[in-house]
Amino acid sequence: MLIRFKNIRVFRLLALTFSILALSFVSKGQDSIRKGNWLSIDIHYGYIMPLYTSSMNILIQGHVPGFELDYVNKPACEDNWLGAYHCPEVGIAFFSAYLNNPAQLGNEFGIYPFVNFHLKRSFKEGLYFRVGMGLGYMPVEFDRLENHKNDVTGSHLNAMFNFRLNYHFYLSSRTRLETGIGLTHCSNGAFQTPNLGINLITANTGITYCISDAQKCFKRSFQDTMKSKKIQSDFIVTAGLSEIEPPGGKKYPNVTISYIGYRTLNRKNKLGLGADLFYNQANIARLNRDSIFLKSSLEITQVGVKASYEATLGRLSLPLEMGGYVFSKYTGNGSIYNRVGIRYYAGKHIITNLTLLTHFVKADFIEWGVGYKL
Repeated sequence: MLIRFKNIRVFRLLALTFSILALSFVSKGQDSIRKGNWLSIDIHYGYIMPLYTSSMNILIQGHVPGFELDYVNKPACEDNWLGAYHCPEVGIAFFSAYLNNPAQLGNEFGIYPFVNFHLKRSFKEGLYFRVGMGLGYMPVEFDRLENHKNDVTGSHLNAMFNFRLNYHFYLSSRTRLETGIGLTHCSNGAFQTPNLGINLITANTGITYCISDAQKCFKRSFQDTMKSKKIQSDFIVTAGLSEIEPPGGKKYPNVTISYIGYRTLNRKNKLGLGADLFYNQANIARLNRDSIFLKSSLEITQVGVKASYEATLGRLSLPLEMGGYVFSKYTGNGSIYNRVGIRYYAGKHIITNLTLLTHFVKADFIEWGVGYKL
């Protein structure tokens, strides 16, 4: 059954969340260049998003409470990329949620690094947007004999993504309240089926305390522009493994060769165009099921063109890509694909890559790879 907000505690928590968020537009805020190390304790309350199938809706039996412990570092903004983002916070979070179906879903645990980005173009506290990516653990998973109705969790170990709108309200120089609303996604990227994954929508509220000296740093002028007419060329090769239904089958290898030509807009943003060459053996099995047999495995090669946006945080980048297949014999996933993840530019030329290829909300495979930047 679909979850409805009948529980008064949900309304109270959401009302508190949006009331404090609204204050961000009228409050003067505090100096955000207040370096130090902070500990944060948050409670969450929300529900599992019934996004996929009616069989998944049967698993949803109630609202989801959660708990989170964060370690947060407010840096001194000595690097230009920190100044360009108005000194964001960085940290690591431990997250736990009770999914209100102990026999079939169990609990959800996760640990992930995150960045709190200012949404105001100033060095003031207030509204933040959090982006976090890490590891999730699900003690209860699919079992064809004991837990066959669980068609959302195919493995214990998963990838976890968190996106959150947060507001911080300072009670003193060392203590602040925070509240927000966000989405937490947990799945294994089709490494092991079933892989619908779990999407949690939760409101959160909590308290944060500075465990070191909350020293204020002097504001500095940072150059926010690195605009260049030169095209940056990235060549990336990735590989991975994925399963297809039914669960418990063979894992199929895949290889992708990518090119992206980027134009740097400023210290934070790059835009680019590129192309992908895919070789995914899982598509051979999918075609065979439809009685389509290929003369050569090379016929399964797919070619796509794409547009790419990359948010840069020093040497680290967060790519977001959307592409379309211009050649593909397998059409079961549609003509559009997406890619999201992280890349790290080590030195002048070397790139390390960890991305997830999806077709809208359906994960296809995780891409592990390396690249070369010209």
